Amino acid sequence: MKKFLIALFIHAPLFMDGAFLKDYDALQSTQTFSEPHYVGYADSRTGKGGGLFSWVLNDNRNPVWGLIMESNQNKSGRWVRQDVIDLHAEWFGAMNKKNGDAPTFSSFGFTKKEIEERYGDYINDISLNDTPDWAALQLMCKLQELGWNSIELKSDTFYINRSVILPEPVKQSAVVHYQIEGNGATIIPAGSGFTLLYSMPADQKQSENVYCARRFTIKNLILRGNTKSSGDNGIAIGGTFHSLIENIQLAGLDTGIILRHALSTIISRCNAVGCSSVSYFIGSGNGYWLKASATNSGSNQTKVISCRQFSGDNQYAGVIIRESSECRVEDFTLDGGGKRHTAYAVYFDTRGATTVKDGYVKGVHGEAAVDSALVKFRGSAALFEVTDLFVQYPCTLVELDAIKGSSQVTCSDFSYFPGSSNFANIGNGKWLFINVNGKSKSPTWKTGGNYSVPHIKQWRENNKL
Repeated sequence: MKKFLIALFIHAPLFMDGAFLKDYDALQSTQTFSEPHYVGYADSRTGKGGGLFSWVLNDNRNPVWGLIMESNQNKSGRWVRQDVIDLHAEWFGAMNKKNGDAPTFSSFGFTKKEIEERYGDYINDISLNDTPDWAALQLMCKLQELGWNSIELKSDTFYINRSVILPEPVKQSAVVHYQIEGNGATIIPAGSGFTLLYSMPADQKQSENVYCARRFTIKNLILRGNTKSSGDNGIAIGGTFHSLIENIQLAGLDTGIILRHALSTIISRCNAVGCSSVSYFIGSGNGYWLKASATNSGSNQTKVISCRQFSGDNQYAGVIIRESSECRVEDFTLDGGGKRHTAYAVYFDTRGATTVKDGYVKGVHGEAAVDSALVKFRGSAALFEVTDLFVQYPCTLVELDAIKGSSQVTCSDFSYFPGSSNFANIGNGKWLFINVNGKSKSPTWKTGGNYSVPHIKQWRENNKL
């Protein structure tokens, strides 16, 4: 205890030497440059964002409001925030205050001049209709493009009026890693009909040469849609490699996570609740940006691992993987009970991709109603695998749609499903069952429409000892 008190006494003058200033304006107006100053907050309306600043003589870097600031005393140098490890939104004016339905700069009494002086060098279309939270988040993403550190949020609620454009590298083939640590923060759209966190390339060349050199780690966020209207998406990223999206709560959105040309990326431990369309979408840039095709822009080797969906009313699908090779869904939980319906839990669709010939599902725990098929595979001359299914409500367990030619699916180790469940075959499908049908002599097949019962030579049952 005595050693601790001595150490505390020795270090105390570091904080006692400098002045305590009210806000950034006071810091820029002070005439004392020989000692550090502790600033209480960004400004009187924001009420947060302070920190320790020191004067760095002859520092001529571009100013960043809240991080590197000029003095208005006509002196060469910069006030520089000390001990910067991660970027924090409150430094840059985030307020976390919902003022009615319009928490905008205008509603808080800011002027156009104020916001242009703060953000104009980095956000050239800043507007009084923007929210302070959006401006702070967007500024941090811009700073990451310039080589600044990762973003770390507090467990607050951030209101944004338009998409936060995620960091986009400016140099060709520059390998960069962008990190966003949410710490349980919630992001809510103040308007509607946009993607909360977004970045897509303009064309295939940009995706291949620039964007696919970047890696994201985005963790521990709550992304909540505007329940008054639909059309909000959570995360949409086009062009990335080896990214990790982990522990994201996706609620009340149209589509939770969208990945295009996202190579070897993992979506892990995410929870989608009440998404109206799709919880997790993985696909190519085909038809989405210039010169992207099913072959050159797939999200190959990307996985959805240990994720959950609580189905929205008549939701279309939990996981869709399209035109992407060697992708996997593992340990997917489908919740919602008999009153919540989804068409598909997992849907693999190779479409017109001549190089995509596979898809893998391992572990689905189904406790929600399924209207079309728990797992659907659609492909041409493709090989699919699905194993370890548990299903509480009767449904079509697996559907195979052989677009042209012959495709095969291997079904193995289905632990439980109601006896009235069935399998669905379209076209020239081949089926291998391993430890699936138990004492049943043959599977039950869905009929009618385009569905057909495979010839006896097109399916085989192998039971383990």
